[in-house]
Amino acid sequence: MFDFIPLSDYTMYFNYTILVMVLVAFWQCNTGISLQKNTATLNAMWGILFTILLILYMGLRPISGVFGDTVNYAKGFYEIQHSVKPFVWQWEGEWLFYNLMGWFAKNSDIHTFFLFCTSVYIGCLWLAMQRIFKNYYYIPFLVILGMFTFWSYGVNGIRNGMGASLVILAMTYVNRIPMMLTLCIIATGIHKSCYLMIAAGALAWFVKNSYLYLVGWIACVGASYAVGGRIQSFLANFISIGDDRFSGYLTGSNMVGEVIQMSMTFRWDFLLYSAMGVFVGYYFIFRRNFKDEYYQWIYNTFLVTNAFWVLVIRAAYSNRFAQISWFIMPIVLIYPFMKQRFWQNHERILGAALLAFYAFAFYFNILKG
Repeated sequence: MFDFIPLSDYTMYFNYTILVMVLVAFWQCNTGISLQKNTATLNAMWGILFTILLILYMGLRPISGVFGDTVNYAKGFYEIQHSVKPFVWQWEGEWLFYNLMGWFAKNSDIHTFFLFCTSVYIGCLWLAMQRIFKNYYYIPFLVILGMFTFWSYGVNGIRNGMGASLVILAMTYVNRIPMMLTLCIIATGIHKSCYLMIAAGALAWFVKNSYLYLVGWIACVGASYAVGGRIQSFLANFISIGDDRFSGYLTGSNMVGEVIQMSMTFRWDFLLYSAMGVFVGYYFIFRRNFKDEYYQWIYNTFLVTNAFWVLVIRAAYSNRFAQISWFIMPIVLIYPFMKQRFWQNHERILGAALLAFYAFAFYFNILKG
């Protein structure tokens, strides 16, 4: 456990490290070397080393309320560990996560368990980017690390982060359907929100017209702004996910912690952040005529999941619904830049885009944080 680092500075060190990495990548882009083979190879090697270091740093963090729900997960872990009842496999709810927690509680310690969770969360994202972009995965992976919620879903929304990372990895196995389905099943056993991601991906798999999804997203924005409260009330009354959490988030009945997410107002800031992904996909698909079936599938899946969040944008813990689509957004943002040259000064524009993608995280995590 890294208990020699002040708790008040622990997250800050991560944020400033990512800032430095983004600025170095920006410099590489402006010098025109970012997409050269030698630079990509060096970045890929650094990416492997940094991934290992980050897994250790995040996974071996102290057990503290500074890291949000880390203490709640630890409480559940200790309850199982100190129970006289033997570990028994169960198939209810988010069965896989709790079975894993039960096994680690009886056979290991809390830090090994969190290290395992972090390895799944970060490792799956690293592998997914490596599978999509091969030796040029570093900048796309850096875009993921630069998402303003990345750290939070490694130490706070742990199950959500693990499950979504598994779905992202599953989406790279488009030519190996059995592997894709297996990873999706595993993901749903970690967190129920993955059902929405998988359903959106399945819909986008069969209905491929991005124009329909874009119009649908815009329509959801209008409907949510006009009658969003009624939509949330309807969903809270008629949709069940096996417990009362979903209804509680929509109605605000379980509003504890995360004060910034609990205003239950129309979140223009989150909508603006999401619109960045909507606009980038629109620009490349419709304005630059970027023909890539895989990218359209990813973009359409993002639009479906984000449209659902837009409908419940006033919910308490709105970020937890938005995050379902935000896990997909980094691929939407960076994929075209890495797959095709669109401009004569392509690297410079890539560098500017990288800063723009990181700007929201810089404001929330460094300036405001």
